[in-house]
Amino acid sequence: MNSKQLESRKRVIEYIKKNPKATYKKIREDLKTHPERIFEKGMAQAYKEAGIKPPRTFDRKTRKERQKIIIDFIKKNPKAGGHTISKEVKINISRVFKNIKEAYKKAGIEYSRKKSYDRPPEEKRKKIIELIRKNPYLTVPELTIKSRAHPYRLFKSFDEIYKKAGVKKISEGEKIKNRKRKDVINFIRRNILATQREINKVCNTHVQTIFKKGIFEAYCEADIKYPFERLKFYGTALKKIKKRAKDFENKIAVILSGYGKVNQLVKTKRGIADIILERKNKKIIVEIKDYQNKDISISQVKQLNKYMEDCNTDIGLLICHRKPIKDKFLIGKNKIFILEKQELNKIPEIC
Repeated sequence: MNSKQLESRKRVIEYIKKNPKATYKKIREDLKTHPERIFEKGMAQAYKEAGIKPPRTFDRKTRKERQKIIIDFIKKNPKAGGHTISKEVKINISRVFKNIKEAYKKAGIEYSRKKSYDRPPEEKRKKIIELIRKNPYLTVPELTIKSRAHPYRLFKSFDEIYKKAGVKKISEGEKIKNRKRKDVINFIRRNILATQREINKVCNTHVQTIFKKGIFEAYCEADIKYPFERLKFYGTALKKIKKRAKDFENKIAVILSGYGKVNQLVKTKRGIADIILERKNKKIIVEIKDYQNKDISISQVKQLNKYMEDCNTDIGLLICHRKPIKDKFLIGKNKIFILEKQELNKIPEIC
């Protein structure tokens, strides 16, 4: 074993000591290494050398052993469905039994959903078509649960179901939007004073893109009166935020003027750049973000890159109060650096 492998072993062992419940996948993601390549007996050996009791056994079970685990679970939970069983025992039923019906038979228990097997295919097709007519936004999993039959075993495709139901096809993207709209509406009903930012964060969406009239339409759909009294307060707060952001931009512009010629609010093909710094016969695009409680995201980096492409320059700076862990980006030939205000003295090193 070479020195590089030994070093990797040490890193894995230290990682396990700090994270006693670490999985193989997590080790791969965080350490970028394959435990099975540096430990002859795999993860079991890694935990042993770390002196940590494994969170689960790493021994491979035989087919009979896996069958027994499923059978024992069914005996204790005689009404459990295939999805529930697989999730709880961490074993795929189809790999050890022909189907869920066989698993129940081996357990000596009558399958509680036997009726779904006994129904003729034509009856199942009819049920699926009726459900789609009532609600074209149903997804495959939802349709399977409601009809107690798998659509793709009865139809060639989802397009065929829409055609037979005589309804317009709903794209997957529109189905996701519809589901997000329902999430937002339910959240508003539970939190009638929720702000748009709170809704977006909790529901992991953008209200303004899934509702044509934005937040107002969302409140209308929820049958909740929009709290208009908050708009006055928000307008006042917005003015303060804009003033604070402008003051921050001006402070940065003054500091940057010590490194070259500063041009503020320069129009490009796809927007307005906060600053273009001319230094050593080069143009450096500078974006300034006065975020107090928000982190810099990849969208801000991409926006800066667009300005750089418009101005045909390959160096850009993104200045903020708190930079993310990854503070350097290479997009094609363009280099983007994220700096905090106190790091502006690094500019001579960068360009």
